[in-house]
Amino acid sequence: MTVVSVADACRLLGIDAKTLRRWLADAQLPLQDHPCDGRKKGVSGEHLELLAHLHHRHLDALPEEPPLSVPMVQPSLPAELLALPETLATLQAQIAALQQQVATLTSLLQQHLPQPVSPPPPVSQPGPAKRSPKPPSPAHRPRSTSSAPTKTPAKPAHVIPRVEYDPNGRYVVICPKRGVLPFEPDTPEWFAWVAKQDSFRFVGKGGHFSAHHEWRVPKGAWRAHRKIRNHNHILRLAPNQELTVAVLEQAAQALQAHLTEPLAWRGFPSEVFLGPQKS
Repeated sequence: MTVVSVADACRLLGIDAKTLRRWLADAQLPLQDHPCDGRKKGVSGEHLELLAHLHHRHLDALPEEPPLSVPMVQPSLPAELLALPETLATLQAQIAALQQQVATLTSLLQQHLPQPVSPPPPVSQPGPAKRSPKPPSPAHRPRSTSSAPTKTPAKPAHVIPRVEYDPNGRYVVICPKRGVLPFEPDTPEWFAWVAKQDSFRFVGKGGHFSAHHEWRVPKGAWRAHRKIRNHNHILRLAPNQELTVAVLEQAAQALQAHLTEPLAWRGFPSEVFLGPQKS
């Protein structure tokens, strides 16, 4: 086996000694004893070629090793080193026996230890006797709920239909139970619906009012109601067949005009008929 010195290995690989030792440690390759001088260390030829291959180094031809004139003598080991494995085995057996003895002693100590004594419960001091609560006097006893008068549930508010002018520029008819109805005013469905109603709320462009159906008037006439400044203003409208949007808007504007009039209206009666009077 060819062994190259560290200096020659560094020269052949083109690196320094520190880099060589790091490469050997990464590859887990030890330094070899020099065949001629056991005090020197070197790199074997196989390890040197392996390092050159791993790190892509070009390796020149290794120098030829001169023939050995003196046969290599294997140094003899002292008797103490030869007996070292047997001594280690004896020590391990003794350690295992000691561990077993410690475990046995520990179990014996735990069996002979006294059990912990729980402290006695605290003695409660005698205190003053509690008095039982007196029953409430008849004057302070709560009254029976059975004799309390039951409250009559309030009747739900009556909601009338609504005819209003929406932001889309059309008039819609809204029923409290059915929602928006599928027709508009001034249609046959409208006049048929008006003939069956008692009242509805109108919200138009120029104002608003409540319309009520006068069943006693011939041909089913309608009238508009609006309360302004604590006074009821009434305006007669058209019959069922003539109750158009134009009539409703005209009535709303006429009632809205009372808001701009002076406060002299307060001296008038509670109801003012603004519609045409019968002669």
